[in-house]
Amino acid sequence: MGQNPLTRLVGKISANILLTAGIIIVAGCLAIAIAAPLLAPHDLSPNPALRLLKPFREASFPLGTDAIGRDILTRLMYGIRTSVLIAFSSVVLAALIGTVVGVLSGFSNPGLFDTILMRLTDVQMGFPFVVLAMIALTLFNPDKTSIAIVLSLSLWPVYARMVRSSVMLQKDSDYIAAARLMGAGRWRIYTRYVGRNLLPAMLPLFPLDIAGMVINESLLSYMSIGIKPPEISIGNIMADARGYIASDSWYILLPGVLLVIMVLGLNFIGDSLQTLLDPSLRQKRRG
Repeated sequence: MGQNPLTRLVGKISANILLTAGIIIVAGCLAIAIAAPLLAPHDLSPNPALRLLKPFREASFPLGTDAIGRDILTRLMYGIRTSVLIAFSSVVLAALIGTVVGVLSGFSNPGLFDTILMRLTDVQMGFPFVVLAMIALTLFNPDKTSIAIVLSLSLWPVYARMVRSSVMLQKDSDYIAAARLMGAGRWRIYTRYVGRNLLPAMLPLFPLDIAGMVINESLLSYMSIGIKPPEISIGNIMADARGYIASDSWYILLPGVLLVIMVLGLNFIGDSLQTLLDPSLRQKRRG
């Protein structure tokens, strides 16, 4: 007897070393993000008597302490929580905005409405992200919500373009024409027929874009225009360590290594999903 689709998918995942490694890394980061208040070994109160303890010297502070005596491991756990929340929220918001714009634009092409939407998309894509972030986060309080919105504004045009192209390929197809003849309404066609064909193309983008947003959020916090103390992010942990690179390089190295591991895990998943979901790419890589 043949295997059911779920069993086959599990088999493909377990046979793909990079995908399995990516899932383990990302699952670990998610577990830490969700359970940080329970897992963190210390509170975040400063203790100058314990400042700049080196890693692996004290059993109670395995990753050392920062410049004012706070536990680095605890700060990294809360930093993961912040980065995951902001990055995931920004990608979901960008995908929602881009999907709506792309579907409306694709079905109204050719026409004035499509032209207006695409010109807005072009303007947004041509606006430098760092400049947009500096303007927006200077005008508004740079908290988690505002940073997630700013990050999503830099990303939604990518989804809008991709969805529009897919819709334009599908809208004149036989199954869409058949659905119209059977009396399917516009929203049913959008969600049931077009939407399910968009998911395989969008799914590999999610982990890749989350990885990009983790980097962008850390960059903003490192530049001191993102998350502000006393809130914690990986970026502002690295910013705190800038003055100690020469004497205590481990201080900036630890959050940097964590950032690289998170991004690698997400990229492993995204790249592997592209291979699994795109038969032509899978055949090419085998060749």
